[in-house]
Amino acid sequence: MVVGRPISPVFLNILVTSVCDMRCTHCFFTEELDDRPRKKLQMKADEIAKISETLGGNLGVLVLAGGEPFTRKDLPEIVRAFYENNKLDSVYLMSNGQIHQRIFPDVTRILDECPKLNVTVALGIDGVKEAHEKIRRKEGSWDKAIHTARTLQQMKREQYPQLDIQTCTCVMHSNEDTIFDWYDFLKYDLKPDKVNINYIRPPSADPTELEFDHTRYARLSQMILDDTKNAALKNNYGGKSGFFKAAVDIYMHDLIAKTKEENKAQLKCYAGSAGAVIYDNGVLSSCENKPDVLNLRDYDWNFQAAWKTDMMKARRKEAGAGCFCTHESNCYYPSLPFNAGHLVKIKKLEKQMKKAAKEMSIREPQGDGLAIKA
Repeated sequence: MVVGRPISPVFLNILVTSVCDMRCTHCFFTEELDDRPRKKLQMKADEIAKISETLGGNLGVLVLAGGEPFTRKDLPEIVRAFYENNKLDSVYLMSNGQIHQRIFPDVTRILDECPKLNVTVALGIDGVKEAHEKIRRKEGSWDKAIHTARTLQQMKREQYPQLDIQTCTCVMHSNEDTIFDWYDFLKYDLKPDKVNINYIRPPSADPTELEFDHTRYARLSQMILDDTKNAALKNNYGGKSGFFKAAVDIYMHDLIAKTKEENKAQLKCYAGSAGAVIYDNGVLSSCENKPDVLNLRDYDWNFQAAWKTDMMKARRKEAGAGCFCTHESNCYYPSLPFNAGHLVKIKKLEKQMKKAAKEMSIREPQGDGLAIKA
């Protein structure tokens, strides 16, 4: 990357479907959801497998999102393709936690067929029940999502230690008044493996959601950091690089807050280099914040052929020339490890987290699910 040569992405985000069973107030993808002409163009599993076969290199993290990815009956096949072809280390399955009849058997199948894969089910739960159901516009959705989390936790305890359960909460107008009550619930009751917060970004189905007190996000970010350092919260992923990935997550929250406060870039963005986004219809882009670059179907699903085009080269140059945003998975997650100054601080935080986890395991050797091996 230093000399301008493209590398194979180590972080790949695929929106595998535009089908969704919700219409959330903060959704940036609302206009595309359940669009019939678009659904006809949805990538098939064998087309995604071709992308995997031509991706090149090893893949550290694969994020499968949508829409609701569990609406696809072939989700396990998609995961297995990257596991077999790209030595995939971790997959994050982004879900609203509603389709129980698909989630539990599909997650079980992925874990059985990919035994060395670290699997994270990232559940979008946007606060306490009243706030969540107002945002998600679906009565009963909070109870279903919590049931999903607890069932997956039971699966982890009984059979699948490589399974992690993460909560993803988008901080916005509708939940800002109860966001700290929600954090207490996560910390003392639900106790997920990883607590994640997102900064709402435009466009939003309801623009009012974008108007919230920024200081609450910053305060919550600091609370999560302090509780992680003090072992009051587990807050890490499994696998050899689990602590590092979690440290990147936690570190970036403060950087996102600074980006909003100062309205300028806090790092060099490697979207389009270390990370990429593929949409359900085959479109390839550096990130979700910028226009589409090209469509992989025009390159017979050959990822490297598309990746090395002049169009992608121009996008990398544009991203690295001071472009900035608050998008966690498109900008910060793939870029931070390649920014030397930030990497030093992340490694320091990783060391603190490992120490805290070790102290936690000593304090709670027979714990209730929080105790982990360092």
